[in-house]
Amino acid sequence: MKKLDYHLHSYFSADSEENPRNHVLEAIEHGLEEICFTEHRDFYFPEIDFSLNVAKYFREINRLQVEFKDKITIKIGLEMGIDLRFKSEISEFINSAPFDFVIASVHEIDDIEVYDGTDFYLNKSKEEAQKEYLLACLEVVQNFELYNSFGHLDYVARYGAYADKSINFVDFEVILLEILRNLASKGKALEVNTRLFSESKTQQFYSDLLINFKKLGGEFVTLGTDSHVAKRDWAAIDNAREIIKKAGFKELATFSKMKVK
Repeated sequence: MKKLDYHLHSYFSADSEENPRNHVLEAIEHGLEEICFTEHRDFYFPEIDFSLNVAKYFREINRLQVEFKDKITIKIGLEMGIDLRFKSEISEFINSAPFDFVIASVHEIDDIEVYDGTDFYLNKSKEEAQKEYLLACLEVVQNFELYNSFGHLDYVARYGAYADKSINFVDFEVILLEILRNLASKGKALEVNTRLFSESKTQQFYSDLLINFKKLGGEFVTLGTDSHVAKRDWAAIDNAREIIKKAGFKELATFSKMKVK
């Protein structure tokens, strides 16, 4: 199974200050064969401007591709926050440049960020907040198709003022199975996001996702750390690879010009 990271951010994303070169050097040091930068673009995001200077982004990563061509494969990707109100604008943006790979993610719902300290969690139990988030993800996979992999289904488990933020597959099995069924039938990849992999409950959640994705005919899995700094939890990557293998996937999906390789 390839050693790679297909979800990382640099100073081209509004929430990172990392130099992309540092990501490349860190990946090489730890023996990765391929990485893909997936900088943020959201057409609406409360309080933060997640625009992206595409021309500058491509110029800088293209230079790194040339400099390190004998040491590592570097792809140019995008993490697109999907708000279906802006479906045409999002599609136009994705088609405006030769991105290798696009992650579809949900970061805000009804103009409210799914993040700590926002009104999204106000007067909601953990189960209510998680259900609302997953239903929003389901709506996206049912109504948008211009992407390669669906990102961090456990995003909502990062936040909220709950003693235990973890998400359990069995609690939302009907919704999650429908998400996985849509991804599988449309040839989309499921992302394994290692952001919370220090927690055993996160590993179990992704194990359940992967096993059911495989049963439903899912073919493609991508692996990403979602790291906004060069240093990352390398043990989490190793654990994720083992979970992916145990679920029956022999290889990780990689992409070029939005086509699976």
